Amino acid sequence: MRAVSSGGPSPGPRDAALRVTLAGWTVALDVEDGALAVVLRRVFGAFLAPDAGASADARLVLRAPSTSRSPPAVRELPRLEPGASGTLRVEGEDYAAVLSADRTHADVTGAGRFPVETVLKVMLASALAKRGGLLIHGVGLARGERAALFVGASGAGKSTLGGLWREAGGTVLADELVAVWPEDGGGWRAAGTPWNVLSHASEAALVAVGTLAWDVDSRWEAQGAGDVARVLLLNALLPEPTVAGRAALVGAAGRVLSSVETARLVFARDASASAVVRTRLDGDGQG
Repeated sequence: MRAVSSGGPSPGPRDAALRVTLAGWTVALDVEDGALAVVLRRVFGAFLAPDAGASADARLVLRAPSTSRSPPAVRELPRLEPGASGTLRVEGEDYAAVLSADRTHADVTGAGRFPVETVLKVMLASALAKRGGLLIHGVGLARGERAALFVGASGAGKSTLGGLWREAGGTVLADELVAVWPEDGGGWRAAGTPWNVLSHASEAALVAVGTLAWDVDSRWEAQGAGDVARVLLLNALLPEPTVAGRAALVGAAGRVLSSVETARLVFARDASASAVVRTRLDGDGQG
């Protein structure tokens, strides 16, 4: 397993000091509020790229609104609307953003970390889509150079499984949002993101994608790619709300599931769950 590295061309001389690298994609964050910059530096932690000499693939610029609005008590999903000349508008109750046609620049109007993180997720999902990848709501578990991704509805056990895996000494790439993308020459990679309780700034080869179920005994069951795909697609972030964007999402899901093992992990809330996953990632349970 290796640390995620940055790369790509710099978007210009105004590069901000705060740069975040996610799944090999680096974005510069330009915020006016110094206190917020401190908060973001803490939030992104191990995902920060070096301040000196680091290039960026994209930029997010946050500006304060002309009139302040109190954040809502309950947050809704952002509204995504295609704009003129291929731009994309991302809007919430107390923030709005416009993403450039190539999705490498975002002008955000809002206050606090929430608008930054929300728009950044959309930009990351777009960057992954360009590479034929996906941003998935799930839990990614790694052992050495191999990783497995598990998806399921709320309450399926993603966070519980992540906690059990960490207690067993494994690496939790993410227990909320996992980035996956195809490698040149074949195979897929999985990487953690900073929006998780147990996230880890590293990546590994993706060898299995599965769904989750509870039982008193832990076991690994074969599951058809079609059954896994239905759950995977429900948990994939759609960055392009168009027919072409939805087709790309479905296509990427089909490609990854045709390239890795598909399964169902039935597990108990004890160490046996980690033992079953460890056996598969070690390659001892194949066949």
